[in-house]
Amino acid sequence: MVRSNRSVPTSTLLPHVLYPDVAEAIAWLTKTFGFIEHYRYGEPLSGAQMHLGDAWIMLKRAQPDRATPAQLGYGTQSLTVFVENVDAHFERSKSAGARIVEDLHETVYGERQYGVEDLAGHHWLFSWHASDLSPDQWGAVVAQPAAQSVNPQISPMLAVGNGSAAIEFYKSAFGAKVHWQLGGGEDVIAGLSVGGAEFFLAPESPDYGTRDPAAVGFTTVRIELFVDDPVSTHRRALAAGAIDRSPVTEHKHSTTGPRPIRKMLQGAVVDPFGHMWLIGKFLE
Repeated sequence: MVRSNRSVPTSTLLPHVLYPDVAEAIAWLTKTFGFIEHYRYGEPLSGAQMHLGDAWIMLKRAQPDRATPAQLGYGTQSLTVFVENVDAHFERSKSAGARIVEDLHETVYGERQYGVEDLAGHHWLFSWHASDLSPDQWGAVVAQPAAQSVNPQISPMLAVGNGSAAIEFYKSAFGAKVHWQLGGGEDVIAGLSVGGAEFFLAPESPDYGTRDPAAVGFTTVRIELFVDDPVSTHRRALAAGAIDRSPVTEHKHSTTGPRPIRKMLQGAVVDPFGHMWLIGKFLE
């Protein structure tokens, strides 16, 4: 069963937004809002896919019988995108000359946000979660409490002797993104991700029986990192200070299940904190 498609994001909802000129829209959304183009298609150009962080949209060329909000004089919907630094994003949009229709402010329901119109008249809200509020705290009538949907996942927490140094290594070696951190210096606790896969860093903790592998001389866990280009990632990790345990070579694994034989490229490094990373890619 196909579980993913590299042409379509994993988002549950994927908006399709109409523009008279897709190329013009791509350029405007890139300059003004900071969207990144993934791909475009059609000859003449009829559509494109773009994203801002984890927010994905499809751009479609408006047909003669499908007017845009600017042509109609009104819109019927608004697109909300959640960003990490909404203040900086607000200044970017203003500097680019976008029409601000709602100044940056904090709402009664805990969002810091602003409203803006794009070149085709579509209304956008860019927002940041300023507070964690229950609906009944700001006057909403709750019909039935909504259970927060959480997808089960396993995210390793790596014990490291120097949290700040570890953050810099994982950023340099694997292109890790830092989502949050507490404390400073060696005793940093942080949440990071590589290609969307989350992991955490924390100091050694006797209460939980965790030690920095470099301090005790061994590790009981190997971390598998799947990337598009294992050779380049392996080389990048070594350049950042990792120790080579094995070069990237082709392996064949016989397993049970619907795909009993799988080929893959895989190599291994040990990071400066004693954790072993297997860097690979399935070939079939």
